Amino acid sequence: MQRLLCVACLGVMGLATAAGAAQTYYVDAVAGSDAADGATPGTAWQSLEKVNTAKLGPGDSVLFRCGQIWRGSLKPQSGAAGTPVTYGGYGEGAKPALLGSVAANSPADWTCVGDDIWATAGGGALSVDVGNIIFDEGADTGVKKWSPADLKQAGDYFYDAQARKVTLRSEGNPAEGHRSIELALKRHIIDQSNRSYVTYEGLALRYGAAHGVGGSSVRGIVVRDCDLSFIGGGHQMTRSDGAPVRYGNGVEFWSGARDCVVEDCRLWEIYDAALTNQGDGTNVQEHIVYRRNVIWNCEYSFEYWNRNVTSRTSDILFEHNTCVDAGFGWGHRQRPDRNGRHLMFYDNSAATSGVVVRYNIFSHATDSLLRLHGRDWTSSLTMDYNCWHQPAGAIWLWGQTAVGPAEFEQFSRQRGFDSHSIVADPRFVDTKARDYRLTADSPARKLLDDDLPAGALP
Repeated sequence: MQRLLCVACLGVMGLATAAGAAQTYYVDAVAGSDAADGATPGTAWQSLEKVNTAKLGPGDSVLFRCGQIWRGSLKPQSGAAGTPVTYGGYGEGAKPALLGSVAANSPADWTCVGDDIWATAGGGALSVDVGNIIFDEGADTGVKKWSPADLKQAGDYFYDAQARKVTLRSEGNPAEGHRSIELALKRHIIDQSNRSYVTYEGLALRYGAAHGVGGSSVRGIVVRDCDLSFIGGGHQMTRSDGAPVRYGNGVEFWSGARDCVVEDCRLWEIYDAALTNQGDGTNVQEHIVYRRNVIWNCEYSFEYWNRNVTSRTSDILFEHNTCVDAGFGWGHRQRPDRNGRHLMFYDNSAATSGVVVRYNIFSHATDSLLRLHGRDWTSSLTMDYNCWHQPAGAIWLWGQTAVGPAEFEQFSRQRGFDSHSIVADPRFVDTKARDYRLTADSPARKLLDDDLPAGALP
């Protein structure tokens, strides 16, 4: 997407001026130098490594040049209440991109090791699991296999942890048949454990096999106007029965999160959940807001669970979000546990209150739009003013009860939910073009009034 000026640049410059002592640092992947002071666009730093090791204080900002890319994992630093450390963009062009992948675009990156089997060189570049291969900027993806003997179709690949290499079935050198090949690594693109008061604004995060933004024990995190795509698929663990488990969320707040906001973002093609707060062990998840985000082709749009009776969850707000096509992404086709839902409430034994889902659009899922599992949610959850649209199948799965359009009104009203909600096609401008603005005659406009989700208005 072309941008006249990165929004983050304007916002954080104002903050730096108001703070007085706060510093703004610039990063230019092409013309920068890590030996420079970073204080001006003309003396910008160059690398993500320099950003990760620089000493930053409350109110400081790090701005990446728009239209450029960096590879690796951002390790943010903490700010203070009212003066966060901000990571954003400056200049003209597309949002600056942080990629959690290794490129394998050159024919020299691949060696034929058998009939239609090609391999990367072994070594440190692939030191962690390759959880996905993204071809041609998302036009297609690889299919992860767990043994070289299973490479039977074009696009099947195997990650060899010992040799640290990928083998891929392809008719001819893969780099000659694709304009780009990204090997997504099992690392968070932003790894923020134990960080507080950090803002990410106007960034593009893509091609990572763990989480886009992930970490435990956080506070005051703001993710604003960011694009997250093709996230997840990394090998998380192997179960006792030998079955491998994969994972990967867009934005995850794990086992302890307070006072966090995710707003005005776009998230698509996520292996697990676009947005989630979850955890186990004793932890507190409270005051977390997800609003005005546009989500499509993720297994779940929002997922929540907290599995400990000594834990607490309170004041979780999910509002004004547009959620489309849950379970229609790349990951669903490869999952052993296909479960496409927009709202997935798993087992939850924590003391839970004040979970609110309102003013959202939930349209089209492979399984159901909502699944409530493992407890009676009546006193913990409030839902209202939502637009539910499921062309076929269940709208809700409430425990073991499937609720379709004919049963929706009576079932929801009896439980005190969605008294003002509707079951209707929201009528987007152009779903094929991923234009999820609402048409002038959309029935959802009557529900949402003037407070429409980002991407839903002309």
